[in-house]
Amino acid sequence: MTKTVIITGANSGLGFETTKQIAERGSDYQLIMACRNMEKARAAKAKILESVPSANLICLELDTSSLAKVRAFAAAFKQLNLPLYGLVCNAGIAGRTVSQTDDGFSNIFETNYLGHFLLTQLLLPLMADNGRIVTVSSERHDALLKDVSWPGVKALAYGGDAQVDQLSYPFSKLCMILFSYELDRKLKESGKQIAVNTVNPGVMTETGLAKDKSRFTPEVLAQFADIIGTAKDSGKMITDLICAEQFAEGPAKYYDRSSDKPVKSSDLSYDKRVQQELWDFSMKAVGLSK
Repeated sequence: MTKTVIITGANSGLGFETTKQIAERGSDYQLIMACRNMEKARAAKAKILESVPSANLICLELDTSSLAKVRAFAAAFKQLNLPLYGLVCNAGIAGRTVSQTDDGFSNIFETNYLGHFLLTQLLLPLMADNGRIVTVSSERHDALLKDVSWPGVKALAYGGDAQVDQLSYPFSKLCMILFSYELDRKLKESGKQIAVNTVNPGVMTETGLAKDKSRFTPEVLAQFADIIGTAKDSGKMITDLICAEQFAEGPAKYYDRSSDKPVKSSDLSYDKRVQQELWDFSMKAVGLSK
């Protein structure tokens, strides 16, 4: 039986490597390369087919910085009439220069988190009962060290303040973990067996997030060896979580650069009150609160 898996940001870095490695697991996987740039997506598809000629690949346009484009992607995917097995929420941007999207949110918050929140909600009705969801976070998600209430950090969803903008990236990645834990709980309460996990791929020098790669000298790499990851190794971690039988059931866990065993995420990420507050805010922000 064909298993359809959607990978966001599949044209480069971690998304590309994950797509390639799932394709290598067998031709029964139908892979949807959900990318913002279709030219780059098609080039990435061609490159994967060079090494995995049997790969089943479809490119669909997706820009998670736009709620309208997320809805357009979901509609386009539905037209394919494919049963959905897996979703990898990987696409993301970094930086301290924050702009506002057409929806009025921080571009980092919407690209990394809110767009994926809406995407997941729209696709859940199409997902198999034994499906799997993997979200991509970061070791920097614990940059918000103090306990917070949602009103206290709400500005991070919108940006516009220099001090606030410095925390936009770690906040978006914290949101991915909070969302994953809350989603897992709600799925289990509803009786669905969809497995949800969240991962830290490490600082990857070969991804699009690392704009200035010249700074990654051997000395710098040695200094940060404990947080450096590779697209290949972290791609295997996500591929295992999507494909391997031992990850078919929950509860949701956090993995750090390896699927060998889960690790603990930040204390704040386990706060059920914050998880619920973020969920409620997000449902209203994407227009699904009713």
